[in-house]
Amino acid sequence: MDRRAFLTSTGALLSAAALARLEAFAAAKPVPASLSGAGIEPEGWRTLGLVQEHLFPSEAQAPGAREVNALSYLRFVMGWQGTDPAEPRILRSGLDRLRKIAAQTEGGTFAALGPSAREQVLRTLEAEEGGTEWLLLVLDYLLEALLADPIYGGNPDGIGWRWLRIEPGHRRPGPDQRYFELWV
Repeated sequence: MDRRAFLTSTGALLSAAALARLEAFAAAKPVPASLSGAGIEPEGWRTLGLVQEHLFPSEAQAPGAREVNALSYLRFVMGWQGTDPAEPRILRSGLDRLRKIAAQTEGGTFAALGPSAREQVLRTLEAEEGGTEWLLLVLDYLLEALLADPIYGGNPDGIGWRWLRIEPGHRRPGPDQRYFELWV
């Protein structure tokens, strides 16, 4: 099964999961930009972006993590007080472990590795306790970015919807009608 067929067949389920998570943010208040980021350093965010791009690469006829703004979306979600506090801890813990595993390779950092070495580092992380949970969390938010309404920062101009041939729901929110702004 190709990537598009898989995502199309699971699109409704993934959309429902994204909607449920966005509704959880409804009562949350934004944190100041200076406090957002889930305690992740800039290098950690760059590494997360590279992991997302490795997990969901760009293709000639398909958007990848970069095109769907997956990293920006993840930063956006981690910047809200309504986010489960366990999730930033999971992200930080996985990044720390990823750094340690990559340090044992020729490149020394995940960014310095080629695709096959990155795959091996991620497979090593996956085999460790909590590694699968970390990868699933990263992938979950990546898929949300692919399917979310563009008003939330992912799926710019509906690129993911067009690729999957999904018709967005109607009535879509306007800039002042995002879930978390309606109940502030």
